Amino acid sequence: MAPKQRLPRGILPDGIDVPPGTDIMQFCRDLAESGAQFAEQFDRSNPNFHGGDERAVPLGGGRVPEGMGGEEMKNWREMPETECIAIEDDYGEEYRKWMDAYQTLNHCKKMIAVVNKPVEVAMKLRVQYKNAEDDDRTAYESRLKGAENDRDGALSAATATILGMTDEVISDRCRAQVAEVVAQGKFEMVDRETYGEYIHCLKRANQEIFMCQKKLLQQIKDAKKASQKGKQEAAAEESAGSPGQGGYAGAAAAPAVAEAVAAAEGGA
Repeated sequence: MAPKQRLPRGILPDGIDVPPGTDIMQFCRDLAESGAQFAEQFDRSNPNFHGGDERAVPLGGGRVPEGMGGEEMKNWREMPETECIAIEDDYGEEYRKWMDAYQTLNHCKKMIAVVNKPVEVAMKLRVQYKNAEDDDRTAYESRLKGAENDRDGALSAATATILGMTDEVISDRCRAQVAEVVAQGKFEMVDRETYGEYIHCLKRANQEIFMCQKKLLQQIKDAKKASQKGKQEAAAEESAGSPGQGGYAGAAAAPAVAEAVAAAEGGA
């Protein structure tokens, strides 16, 4: 039995081979011919350059492609601009309420994740000026006060919204963990170990927020499903009440049909 013919490596991607029984030589000839035809489109000395169309490609929007309107759209610059407004499906007030709460928690989670930065700045100042005296002590206290104000502002901005949410959105456990973020953030840290514990506190807070978001996602799905079901039922009722589809319209037409049948039988 003759050995199986194989293409040289590099003609086809690794792992891909021609089907069994393929004439390798004919395959190579066809591949070369196809490549030559493709290259002719870009050879200026070849009559097939650009498919035989010798017109220069206009720049700056001077010609509109046929697929986009051609000559009829040549004055496209003079057309008025229109703003396209995306219309989203409305799944009702309940859906919007849960979705807004979910997005708010997402924003709070991002802010809590970076609140460690101003806390770290205050901690580093305490370590740097731990044994400062006289003028250095005065400068340290001034800088520390400014850093603590920045820290307290960041802590408040990151947690005030979530602490003010209702119990139907935030669990007591989540609220307590977020409050711990504020309490530990204001603690006078003077070493990396205490700061590391605070980082774990932030992670626990975001984990609790994630669990609340998980419950919200289910409520969002339920609200969306209920809205879609209500729309389908309303559409079915409307279809049942339309002319020719039975319902009230069909019931109203029934006496007239009966009278017409009775008159025809009487005439007979």
